[in-house]
Amino acid sequence: MTDKNYRNTEKNYHATAFVLTRAARRLAWVAWLAALACLVVTAAGIWGHDQTAGVAAVLSTDGLPRGWAAVMAAVLALVTCAALVELARMLGRIHPDALFSSSVTRHFRRFASLLMVAAVLRILLPAAASLWLAMQSGAHAAHVEFSGDDLLSLLPVAVFFFVARLLDAAARFEDDQRSIV
Repeated sequence: MTDKNYRNTEKNYHATAFVLTRAARRLAWVAWLAALACLVVTAAGIWGHDQTAGVAAVLSTDGLPRGWAAVMAAVLALVTCAALVELARMLGRIHPDALFSSSVTRHFRRFASLLMVAAVLRILLPAAASLWLAMQSGAHAAHVEFSGDDLLSLLPVAVFFFVARLLDAAARFEDDQRSIV
C-alpha cells in the first residue's frame, strides 16, 4: 500500500510540475512582450507628437525640460525592461524536475533588484534634476515633491526582493537535501 501511495504522490507531483512549467513558459512570453511594449511605448512618448485625437503616448515632464524628462523616461524604461527580461529568463528556466533551482532564483533576485533600482530611480531622478537645474539657475531654493504612489511602490518591490532571497535560501536547502540522499 505504501508503494502505491508513493507512486501516486510522484505521479501527482510530476503532473503538477508539468502544468507549472507550461504556465511559466506562457508567462515568460508575456514578460518578453511586456518588455518590448515598455520600450515601444516609452519611445513613442519621447519621439511621438502630442496628439489630442486617438491613442497617443505622451511624455509627462513634471515641469522639467523635455530633454531631461526624455532621458529619465529612457533610463527608467531600460531598467524596467531589463527587469522584465530577467523575469522572462527566470520563467524560462523552470523545469519539471527543478521548479526552483539556483538559476531560477538567481534570475528572480536580479528581477527584484532591477525593479528596486527602477523604483528608487523613479523617486530620485526628478528630485536630482530639479535640484541641479535650481543650482544652475542660481536659485537659492528648489521645489521638490515626492508622490505617495512612488514611495508606496517601494513596498511591493522590497517584498519581491525578500521573497527572492527566501527562494534562494530554499534552493540552497533543497540542493543540500538532494546531495545528502
